[in-house]
Amino acid sequence: MKRTPKLAAAALGAALLVPTLATTAQASAGDCEESHFCFFYNSNQQGSHNAMQSNASDLSGYTFTSRGNGQGVSVKNHAASAVSNVCMTVRVYYNSNYSGPMDMFNYREASNLDNTYNNNASVRFAGDC
Repeated sequence: MKRTPKLAAAALGAALLVPTLATTAQASAGDCEESHFCFFYNSNQQGSHNAMQSNASDLSGYTFTSRGNGQGVSVKNHAASAVSNVCMTVRVYYNSNYSGPMDMFNYREASNLDNTYNNNASVRFAGDC
């Protein structure tokens, strides 16, 4: 089959109209500001995050707020990693009201959650630097 110039031009025009996938900016550990403890939706401090500065006995009222995977999802039982830019020890607990297994973060520590991976219900800030 022989292509005519009109047919070739039409095919090229159609190819140019094909939408491209836009990439969504993801949060990273560097997005967690000083004096904040940040939960991340994905492992390795990726996806949407929530920045906290005080204790929370129940994380059900908190959501991931930044752009990225998980934005708008409840932090409770959905966080996979965290970073601490808080000059004190921060403990993430499996249960509400600061009980059960926990993960502990020191100042400037970033890590995947281990004991509370996608099963995190409360967070407590303790001590001083």
